[in-house]
Amino acid sequence: MPESEPIERLSTHVLDVAAGRPAEGIPVVLVRDADQAVLGRGTTDADGRVGRLNDEPFAPGDVTLTFDVEGYVSRTHGTVFHPRITLHVRLDGARRHYHLPVLAGPFSHTTYLGS
Repeated sequence: MPESEPIERLSTHVLDVAAGRPAEGIPVVLVRDADQAVLGRGTTDADGRVGRLNDEPFAPGDVTLTFDVEGYVSRTHGTVFHPRITLHVRLDGARRHYHLPVLAGPFSHTTYLGS
């Protein structure tokens, strides 16, 4: 797919690896790095997912996803070390749909390019 094609959908999924379940109720914001434009917002559902974070298709490039995990982690684990998880990624436009899962616990997190 040419880089000039828009990205139709960006989805995410947050799993609480310490509790062994999806993380529900986490606000997520998607921002284009070049101009700081907010491309979309969402909150994880009971399955820990935001099925479509972006409001409209967007051009490939660098974006930032910010997960405000403070409330969830504080309620679930009683302590907060990372109040926000911030992912800076470069979406090259090779896909029409990108899925960026996050595996989180009270003291660590990781992510990967899902399908």
